[in-house]
Amino acid sequence: MSMNKIVIVGTSHHTAPLEFRERLTFSASELISTLKTLKLHQQIEEIAILSTCNRVELCAVIKPSAKVHILSDYLIALHQIDRREFDEYTYNYEGFEAVLHLFRVASSLDSMVIGESQILSQIKESYEQALSAETTGQLLNRLLTKAIQVGKRTRSTTQIASRAVSISYVAVELAKKIFTNLERKAVTIIGAGEMGELAVRSLVENGASKVSVVNRTCERAERVAEMFDGTATIFDNNLDFLIETDIVISSTTAPHYLVQTEPFKEIMKKRNNRPIVMIDIAVPRDIDPRINDVENAFLYNIDDLRHIISSNIEERKLDAKTGEEIVREEATNFSEYIKMLEADSTIKALHQRFDQIIERELYVCVNKADLSDDQEKIVRSMTKSIVKRLLHQPTKNLRQCFISSDNDQDQNIQIVQELFELGQFDKLD
Repeated sequence: MSMNKIVIVGTSHHTAPLEFRERLTFSASELISTLKTLKLHQQIEEIAILSTCNRVELCAVIKPSAKVHILSDYLIALHQIDRREFDEYTYNYEGFEAVLHLFRVASSLDSMVIGESQILSQIKESYEQALSAETTGQLLNRLLTKAIQVGKRTRSTTQIASRAVSISYVAVELAKKIFTNLERKAVTIIGAGEMGELAVRSLVENGASKVSVVNRTCERAERVAEMFDGTATIFDNNLDFLIETDIVISSTTAPHYLVQTEPFKEIMKKRNNRPIVMIDIAVPRDIDPRINDVENAFLYNIDDLRHIISSNIEERKLDAKTGEEIVREEATNFSEYIKMLEADSTIKALHQRFDQIIERELYVCVNKADLSDDQEKIVRSMTKSIVKRLLHQPTKNLRQCFISSDNDQDQNIQIVQELFELGQFDKLD
C-alpha cells in the first residue's frame, strides 16, 4: 500500500575531490543509455541524472520495498569503484531529505558559487534528457518541475544571484595574480559553452582585447567569436593556437585531456616561456594537471576556485538564510503533496474494497429475490448510496490522519490495510 520512494545518490564538490568526481561524470550519450538501463531495473520506477562539473546525482523513484543502495551498486559496478572509496565520497537521501536537497541544489544554495545561475539550466537539461529517454513518471515530473520553480522563486525573492561570486569573476582575479594589468591580453576559450563564454566576457570587460574561440564544431565557435569580434578555430589536436594567447579558459565535455604535457612544453618553447594562465573548468579535466609543473604555466582547476569564491561569503549569508527558509517551506509543501497522493491511493483501495463487497452481495441478493431489471437498479442505487454516505466521514478523517505530520503514516496505512483487508490492492495506483 505504501507509495514509491524518492531517493538521491550523488557526489559533489562538498564531499569529493575532483579526481573522484571525474570518474563519475557522464557524457551526453552515456547519460541517455544509463537512464534507459536503470529504468529496466525492476525496483526502479523513475530516474533522472544530473551531471555537472561540480556534482553527479541520480534522482530516482523506487518501489517501497527497494533500498537506495541499488543506485550505489550500479554506479560502483559501472565505474569500477571500490565500495569503501565510494561510500567515503558520496551521499544519499530519501523522502523529505531528498526533496529538500534537490530544492537546495536548484536554488544554488549547495553550489560552489552560491547564487550562480548555471545550475538551474543544468537541472532543466537533466529533466529534458530524462523525458527524452522516457524514464520519468508522475512523481519525478512533478518533483523536477517543482525544483525548477523553487530555484526561480529563490532568485526572484532574494538578492542571492546578484551578489554571487561567479566563475567569470574568479577567472579575472586569477589572471590578475599573474598579469597585474589585463589590458591588451589575448584570451582563448577552448569549447564554446556558457561558463567559458561568461568567463571570457568578464576578462574582456577588464581589458583583455584579442579573443579566440577553439571548438570541435565551426558554427558554434564562430557564433561565440562574433560576440567578441574574435576569431574562430577548429580544434584538431594542434596546440599552435596557444602560442599567442595569454589566458586560456577550457570548458569542453571531452572525456580525456585535450592539452597534453609534452606537446605543451614544445608550445612553451615557441612562446619563449612567456607566462600563460590556464583555467580548466571542465569535468573531466581538459588540461593535464602536470602542466602546472611547467615553468611559467599557471594552471587552475575547478576546485582551485574555492579560495577566491569565499571572499564575499558574509554578504551572501543573509540571502542564503532566506533562501534556506524558502527551500524548506517548499520541501514541506511537496512532502504534504506526496502524503496526499498516498492518502488518495489508500482511500481509493478502500472504496474499491467496498465496491467489491457490494457487487458480491448484490449478486447473491438479486439471484435469490429474482428481481426485475428496474428493481435491481433501485436496490443497487440504494446500496451504493448507503455505502457512500457511510464512507464519507471516515474517508475525510482518514485523509486528515494520513497527511498529519503528527502521525506515522506507514503505521496508519498498515492499520487501515489490516482493518479492511486491503492487502489485495497493494499494486493499485
